Amino acid sequence: MQFEKLSTSSKKSTEIVSLIKDKLLDGTLKNGDKLPTEKELVEQLGVSRTPVREAIKVLESIGVIQIKRGEGMFITNNPSHFSLNPLIFSLIMHSNRTEKLIEFRQHFEILLINMIRTNGSPEKTKKIEEVYQSQTRRMKPDLSSEELADIDLEFHYAALEATENDFVIEIGKTIYELYKPKMIQSKQADTIEWTLQTHRAYLDLLRQKDAAVNEEQINKMIFNNRTWLEEAEVND
Repeated sequence: MQFEKLSTSSKKSTEIVSLIKDKLLDGTLKNGDKLPTEKELVEQLGVSRTPVREAIKVLESIGVIQIKRGEGMFITNNPSHFSLNPLIFSLIMHSNRTEKLIEFRQHFEILLINMIRTNGSPEKTKKIEEVYQSQTRRMKPDLSSEELADIDLEFHYAALEATENDFVIEIGKTIYELYKPKMIQSKQADTIEWTLQTHRAYLDLLRQKDAAVNEEQINKMIFNNRTWLEEAEVND
């Protein structure tokens, strides 16, 4: 597989993801196809290693490519909506618009809270609380950024499952995967307490079954996440 040099002024990692998307959708790339090595992609696309690695991280995290040690990078052999659904790729293409991603995610979180309050089973709501309690024991300063991010996401995946709605679960998983690289960049020992406080506040909102989530609470959640993500970008 040979790629042409990028010629746009857009964010390079996003353009690389878009290039892979287009080749999947038009059939140039198929499930199981082997991709060029990281070094070959750098040379073929005419970019540095950084955007190539960023694009690979995104594509791997959403299941489009699979890295086999000692063999290389491949388009996954397991057909999934991630590699073929234009909506999912559209979300990926806009994932660098931090402000809009934060706004969308927080309103999505409010949707989750309201759905869980209305339709969630007591068993699954209890599961969210159990995950939180587990996090308070497991989130330790000596863990890696990747491990801290994975433990953080367990809480959000439990909330998704509690909605018992397949559409919400699939879209939510995509949103969190878009966030995951930034989470890994920002997850340090000094962010553990902030993460746990955020999850405690989330649980408090779930418990307030008769109280509507108001605009002030939404704006506070948006502000907190904007500050967190922007700090992650500065430290990147």
